[in-house]
Amino acid sequence: MKSCCISFFLLCWATLAGAGDVTLAVASNFLGTAEKLVAAFETESDHVVALSHGSTGQLYSQIDLGAPFDIYLAGDTERPALLVENGKASETRAFAFGRLWLVSKNALTVEDAPALLLDKTVALADPIVAPYGKAATRAMERLALDTATFRPVLVANVGQVASVFATGNADAAFVAEAQVNALSAPHVLSLDGLIPELRHDAAYLTRAADNEAARAFWDWLAGDVASKIIKSSGYRLPEG
Repeated sequence: MKSCCISFFLLCWATLAGAGDVTLAVASNFLGTAEKLVAAFETESDHVVALSHGSTGQLYSQIDLGAPFDIYLAGDTERPALLVENGKASETRAFAFGRLWLVSKNALTVEDAPALLLDKTVALADPIVAPYGKAATRAMERLALDTATFRPVLVANVGQVASVFATGNADAAFVAEAQVNALSAPHVLSLDGLIPELRHDAAYLTRAADNEAARAFWDWLAGDVASKIIKSSGYRLPEG
């Protein structure tokens, strides 16, 4: 059964690989920004980009199984580094820094969060596979939030967290800053003072060594047009 499942996934990935000159794996927090980047890149070039998204950990596992991605835009630094270590990526670099925010239906303050979230439903991403979920668990510790006093809703990635909140199925949610405007949340709380920025690294995968389109996108990603899109979407750019 396991081999059949793997074969099915590889078939899906093969179909994806044939859909464009560049296959891009993107962490869910960065999906909206990546879609803007792809549209701009395709306008400026003759290349086509096939985009797939999921949690950073899920995408890493897919790459490890042989998914035919060319470039991986992760939500952390750890997994791109692991791909270099195991020979599946040739280089990495930072492409953005993101921040964790807490959105809510009701007013929130750092000091009164435990009382204000009492018996409320709070959505967060799975900390095992999602960097923003891992950051959310650290934020809960620093906010003195006890899971026995509220109802946590754990989902696969921060994109799903935003959906849970937007559909009214959570009173509060830990999301990426880039998602805040789209959510139109009544109340937002910056967690800057509690949680450091999340560095997002990109990995250039070894399977794309001879892919001119992938190399063109990789280089373009560090250019002025891409930088303006990333910054305007709510991320800080790497210095230098």
